[in-house]
Amino acid sequence: MGDSIRYSVSVTPVEEIADENAGTHDVIAGEVGKSIGGSGIAVVTDYSGTAAAQGYKDATVNYLEVIDSADTTDVSSELTASFVFIKNTGYTYSSATVLGDALAKSVKVMIFDGVDTNTMISILDAGESIILKDDNAGIVCTGIHVRTVNTDGSANAAAGHLAAEILVVD
Repeated sequence: MGDSIRYSVSVTPVEEIADENAGTHDVIAGEVGKSIGGSGIAVVTDYSGTAAAQGYKDATVNYLEVIDSADTTDVSSELTASFVFIKNTGYTYSSATVLGDALAKSVKVMIFDGVDTNTMISILDAGESIILKDDNAGIVCTGIHVRTVNTDGSANAAAGHLAAEILVVD
């Protein structure tokens, strides 16, 4: 690990059009007219947390078990993060270092208000991820909750427990 994390996000809005032979083709959406994106660097001042808090330690993954019965699983115990990466692996949690079977469910990512309300910010399908960044290390990860849900975002206490790949650093 170095003193920073380089990241990028690319978005290509696509729409499907039909031709005169009833074929379809994907094109860049006319409403936007181009791909858009951004990139940046997150400053890393400390990478000495536990494997469970960081998601990785000594080049070994530490998957997060994303339960299906409540909106209360903290993404990490880190209280001063500068960078947070959360990915739905698409597999059940078997152990901190081993994935289980494929599971067609989603990871709901929420921000907790500190009192009693979670606000959903993303539903991640298998393979999808989200990045949060603050060079001032102001991300309180105990206020970021995750839950295994159905792919439409609805709760399902029998959905199974997905494994999330995370990277959380100061």
